[in-house]
Amino acid sequence: MSITILNYHDQAFVDQINAEAAARAEAERAAAEAAKAQAAGSDFSSVLTNATDAYSGSTTCSEDLSAIFDEAANTYGVSSTLLKSIARAESNFNTSAVSSAGAVGIMQLMPATAASLGVTDSYDAYQNIMGGANLISQLLARYNGDTSLALAAYNAGSANVDKYGGIPPFSETQNYVQKVLSYMGSDTNTVASASTSETSEDIATTVSNFIAANNISQDTVEKLLTLLEVLNA
Repeated sequence: MSITILNYHDQAFVDQINAEAAARAEAERAAAEAAKAQAAGSDFSSVLTNATDAYSGSTTCSEDLSAIFDEAANTYGVSSTLLKSIARAESNFNTSAVSSAGAVGIMQLMPATAASLGVTDSYDAYQNIMGGANLISQLLARYNGDTSLALAAYNAGSANVDKYGGIPPFSETQNYVQKVLSYMGSDTNTVASASTSETSEDIATTVSNFIAANNISQDTVEKLLTLLEVLNA
């Protein structure tokens, strides 16, 4: 399949984004595996502490950030809900977030990509969101408005999307696309509330990994379920 790059795309820039996105996806997959292994080797007390801390630490999209998302949406002709959903999946609206691959800020921009987008300070919420909006708008144009393919390219790079003729068969990328789309299914004012349910799912995954690796007794599991019900209340 032949892909024609629009005139305003610089091929070197597109290639750079592809390479960085692929590197980021690989690094984050490796980090996820390392975290899973670490959780399995932790003691039961640590698992519960970390899970509880994660649950209580969920963040939301403030009114100030929401205004920036709306401006970015109007500037680049994309959905504000899409932008907020990407930000939620990428950083949980954390302006100081830095991934294991080196992506920075709310929209998780790689340094070179940020510079190519005119972002001089990726920790600045306004610049970061504008840069992310610019990038996703270009990807939407490349894939004729196909949100799923644009999101896959945002996560794994256009080279991988083109190579596989669709969403790449990477679990991290497939989960990412589904996560963002599920957030988009929520009202724009409740996108942030998805953080609670997602964090709850993360807790369950962490605990499940620990139980499977350490042969936890049924009695202990029942006590744990009771604790999780309290946290969910």
